Amino acid sequence: MTADELYHTRLENRFLKETIAALREELEKERISRDNDIQKALADAHANISELKETVNSLRHAMEKMSIEHEKDTQKLIAGSHDEVMQLRGMIDAMRHAMEKRKIQYEDEVATIRRIDRDELRQLQEAICTLRQKLEGYEKG
Repeated sequence: MTADELYHTRLENRFLKETIAALREELEKERISRDNDIQKALADAHANISELKETVNSLRHAMEKMSIEHEKDTQKLIAGSHDEVMQLRGMIDAMRHAMEKRKIQYEDEVATIRRIDRDELRQLQEAICTLRQKLEGYEKG
């Protein structure tokens, strides 16, 4: 091997090492970004769940107040009261269902984000492996 070829080989090895270092740095940045995205998604989900719980408690409080007032007017409104209670229960059930559905959606979104992150991490690791193999092939060659 001539000095010129040796120089070019060393230059190429240095370039590949720098590329690997840059890819590692990029992979770490991507992992940090994904972690931040996941944390933000979880924080948003928890904030929404807390807000929904507060709404349910507020509605529950309002319903209890309405129930007390209803008892006062029971003799006058007995026929209408049954329908009103059923509607309120239906609303609560619908809200509870909506809250559970939203919670499931957020959990699915977080799971999707985590799956995408794992897939991207795996792809980047495979790329690093491939580059490492090529680098080792150049070093042997």
